[in-house]
Amino acid sequence: MTRIVALSGAHTLGRSRPERSGWGKPETKYTKNGPGAPGGQSWTSQWLKFDNSYFKDVKERRDEDLLVLPTDAVLFEDSSFKIYAEKYAEDQDTFFEDYAEAHAKLSNLGSKFDPPKGVSLD
Repeated sequence: MTRIVALSGAHTLGRSRPERSGWGKPETKYTKNGPGAPGGQSWTSQWLKFDNSYFKDVKERRDEDLLVLPTDAVLFEDSSFKIYAEKYAEDQDTFFEDYAEAHAKLSNLGSKFDPPKGVSLD
């Protein structure tokens, strides 16, 4: 459970674009000016900063411009997940430690990034 919740915290970065995934708004007050190609809907207001704001924002659901998917909401609805989601909302250092461990394990299991050279913003 810890790893699933910790890896979900990666949504603190990035945006969802409805034309690509079917989820989110075409743009919000946080994404209308980019950087990079403007648009999409982010999970956090500072969607280029890696921190524990994803857990705080999903828990509070205070801003309709922030995306909360069913898979995000369940982190605070399911008692097995909620223990960790609450902990990460309160303690960024614990989130960072658990995320690093889960990410390393996933990488060591052979997960590959495609394309290998990465993605660039225009």
